[in-house]
Amino acid sequence: MKVLLPIIWHELTHCIARAFEAHGHEVRVFDWRRHQKRHNRHNRYRIVPEVLAIAEEFRPDLAFCQFQAPDLITSVLPIGLRNLGCFTVNWSGDVREPLPQWYRDLAPFFDVTSFTNWPDVEEVRAMGHRSEFLQIGYEPRVYYPGDEERGGVVFIGNNYGDRYPKGPLRRAMCQAMAEAFGEQFMVYGVGWDGVVPRRNVGGYVREPDDAKVLRRSLVAVGMDHFFRAGFASDRLLRATACGCAVVQWHYDGIAAEHPYVTAATSIGDMVDSVAGLLANEENAHTLGARNAESTLRLHTWEQRIGPIIKWMEQ
Repeated sequence: MKVLLPIIWHELTHCIARAFEAHGHEVRVFDWRRHQKRHNRHNRYRIVPEVLAIAEEFRPDLAFCQFQAPDLITSVLPIGLRNLGCFTVNWSGDVREPLPQWYRDLAPFFDVTSFTNWPDVEEVRAMGHRSEFLQIGYEPRVYYPGDEERGGVVFIGNNYGDRYPKGPLRRAMCQAMAEAFGEQFMVYGVGWDGVVPRRNVGGYVREPDDAKVLRRSLVAVGMDHFFRAGFASDRLLRATACGCAVVQWHYDGIAAEHPYVTAATSIGDMVDSVAGLLANEENAHTLGARNAESTLRLHTWEQRIGPIIKWMEQ
């Protein structure tokens, strides 16, 4: 099978192409961000004819698209792909509230509109269009356990103020961690100066450099800006894949997806769980090793290819 990937191409998305190739498929990648920059980012929809030109020559059976932004494509793209006999998927690993209008507008024209959270799936289905859940994957060549000595507690994520629904709660969580664990706790990301003591701020860390931070951390805590069934940022996968013991805010589905992650429903629960892990480092190391094994077995992009193929067969 031939697979066209109109996605943002960088070190951490190579794994999507490799996953399809590992299943025996021929892959062609279109890095729409690079083409958008080449033509001026304000030249709306310029990538549509370029993708269709590639498709005319390549003749893909499947187009797995990741746009995640408005004003990039119109219905001309999925219609043109389908006219070539191509099965079209518009997948997003992001969450925005409310669901951006462009997803709704284009849902009638894609064979499947796919999300990493169930409420968005159900909203598109309620409109009468096909939508499916597909959890995000990660890059195992970057995120894996190391042999560094581990210690302390880490949170990786930005502080955007009140832009997102759970931003204030996430700030309160980090403040509670800093108060409870002092210099053992570090937060990496933008916007934390003045929110927690300076001693707890590690500054901004880019992907994939965050892997180095995770491999030397004993415990990682996680809390997203949205609490939705099925949804967790890929930061959870990075932390578990790197072998951290993880305390994550609960979401519906976490027990099935991450059986060795400690799920919490209050900041107090999170603090108590972290304290228990720090007090029993042997248990924390054991949970971290089990997280890494489970994540590698269940959550690489290779495990996501099967459901996509089934969508085509249904």
